[in-house]
Amino acid sequence: MVTRTPATSGGSVLPGLAFRTYAGPADIPVLTQIQRAAHLFDDTELIPSEERVANEVANGDGFDPAEDVFLAELDGRAIACGEVRYVRRDDIHTYHLSGAVHPDVRRRGIGRALQGHLEARAAERAAALADGEPVYLDAWMPDQNVSFVALIRSAGYAPIRHFFEMLRGDLGSIHEVVMPAGLELRSVVKADMRRIFDAEAEAFRDHWGRRDWSDQIFAELQADPDLDLDLWRVAWDGDEVAGVVTNFIIAALGLARGWLDHVSVRRPWRRRGLASALILSACIALRERGMTEAALGVDAESPTGALGLYERLGFVQNHRATIWRRTLREA
Repeated sequence: MVTRTPATSGGSVLPGLAFRTYAGPADIPVLTQIQRAAHLFDDTELIPSEERVANEVANGDGFDPAEDVFLAELDGRAIACGEVRYVRRDDIHTYHLSGAVHPDVRRRGIGRALQGHLEARAAERAAALADGEPVYLDAWMPDQNVSFVALIRSAGYAPIRHFFEMLRGDLGSIHEVVMPAGLELRSVVKADMRRIFDAEAEAFRDHWGRRDWSDQIFAELQADPDLDLDLWRVAWDGDEVAGVVTNFIIAALGLARGWLDHVSVRRPWRRRGLASALILSACIALRERGMTEAALGVDAESPTGALGLYERLGFVQNHRATIWRRTLREA
């Protein structure tokens, strides 16, 4: 059932603005249009498709779309959207807030009202957590979105972690890649996806912001409209998955750019040159699909030395993004 509530900002009602809950698949084109307009205006390179948004809503982990996805309507027109997701990150309770405001209606207090609405929903959900642990609100955004940065700072959030988007052009200069001794690349089939997924989950336990890789996340991956297993690069040691790079090609402002979504090597196979071999092989796979650039994301403070590795492989920093946090409830 769709519910509507008047929107407020700083305690004042904003005339003509109301929030409503997600009304089902009929809202997917509306959500996509708002996000696309916002991403284009804010120079956010990945442009969502209706199929991708539908999959994220239908299979997303940590939220119920009927209660945790919202649209803001101004005089009956949908002009903003947002959602609240629970994530048990680094063994602490967090609610991740995300949203977008159409560029046509910015600087009217709508972003602030949306932020407040999402925070209120997170507080409502947090009330059910009776273990007495602290609860935090998180938000993520590329730093070039200056409107978001100003808004989130004014709402009392502080930066807690930075990430770089790394970019490599000149994919044509990469030659044949030799895998470390005893390891081999194999074509990926759907029957192996769960084993590969579990191997990635194990490898990423060493990283900041670790979380459970749930069955729901796996379902979202399987249904991803951009999933292309022929692009993946997986190294095997007998029956064991040693390392993985999951390549994607996603609409990115008309750029011929592929994305190395996860770069992971399990502990027993580290420091043997496997990560370098997988990354270069992944770049070759993208080049063979007509891509001229490859991009990936990295924790700026990664303890594994990933940033230095990517730089040695010809990747340069393109953009920075930040995770912001505010305490919702003290311990």
